[in-house]
Amino acid sequence: MPKLQPWILGSGTAGQALRMALAMFPAEISEPRQLDRGEPLPEPAPQRSLIVLANPHGLHAPRLVEAAELGYRYAICEKPAAVSLEQLARLEGLRLETWICHVYRLLWGPVELRRAWADGRFGKVMTVEGRYWQSSAARGPKAAGWKDDPALSGPHDVLLDLATHWVDLVTYLTDEAPRRARVRRWYGNAASEHRDTHVHVTLEHGGTLEQGGTTSFGSVSKTVHGAGNHLEVTIVGEDATATWSLAEPDVIVWGHGSERSTQVRTKTDLPALPPPFHGMGWIGGYVSLVGDLVGHVCHGRPRQAPGLEEQTVVLRSLLTAAKSEGRGQEAR
Repeated sequence: MPKLQPWILGSGTAGQALRMALAMFPAEISEPRQLDRGEPLPEPAPQRSLIVLANPHGLHAPRLVEAAELGYRYAICEKPAAVSLEQLARLEGLRLETWICHVYRLLWGPVELRRAWADGRFGKVMTVEGRYWQSSAARGPKAAGWKDDPALSGPHDVLLDLATHWVDLVTYLTDEAPRRARVRRWYGNAASEHRDTHVHVTLEHGGTLEQGGTTSFGSVSKTVHGAGNHLEVTIVGEDATATWSLAEPDVIVWGHGSERSTQVRTKTDLPALPPPFHGMGWIGGYVSLVGDLVGHVCHGRPRQAPGLEEQTVVLRSLLTAAKSEGRGQEAR
């Protein structure tokens, strides 16, 4: 088939990372072309055109609808894809095959943990716990940007930016949609009134604890002083415990009783992955995402990355939980 032709909206960090990832597949993907924020999408060549959305969060859903109405077949979209339950409703049933940039689930560690869980290595899993910490809000005031405008960013910050990554990762590991979600938000060091900076997320998967269900807890933040891009997840089971961290993406630390052991990646499973211990951090996830799209569209392989249907589950759980929480309960 002819090469895919990407059209990119967004020139920030995510847009540049996606441009780099697309360039890793020159045999299947042509040189990306940039579109301005208000520029209409060009008429697509249905077998070739790929819309790549790395623009402000509040503009994802309108652009996805526009692309579907024009006849685009393929899209890559940064999370969250929608910033409200009303926007989310517009995306349901959309005829547009979309890859959502939840890139962490595509890395070796989470893939291996999911395999180990399915194989029963943990025994009965009691909880999944972890953190996703950054320090951008703790670094002091900055010039106003698009995230300070609710029309562009939506009514939340950490809840839809980082917490969607956490919920997607836990949903991937458990292989079950959350039965219920609860959130608590803080606004310390917020650059604008609507921008939550620290969020606790509790998810219940499957049945009750008595019925074998699993509860997960995540601490998600942009205001942890000294943090870089710290993502860590621990699965606690009756037979074993395992921890994976983005800081060492090719290492899993296992616990059995009072002993610890280390599992390391020894081979390259997919063409998109670099050799063990030559990872590119979070950019490696974008490469894996584009590799997943190329494998599916150009070579007929099953896709692994989440699409709009899975993202709908993530967003509905968080947006519904935030609506139930009520901002008035939190001190700022």
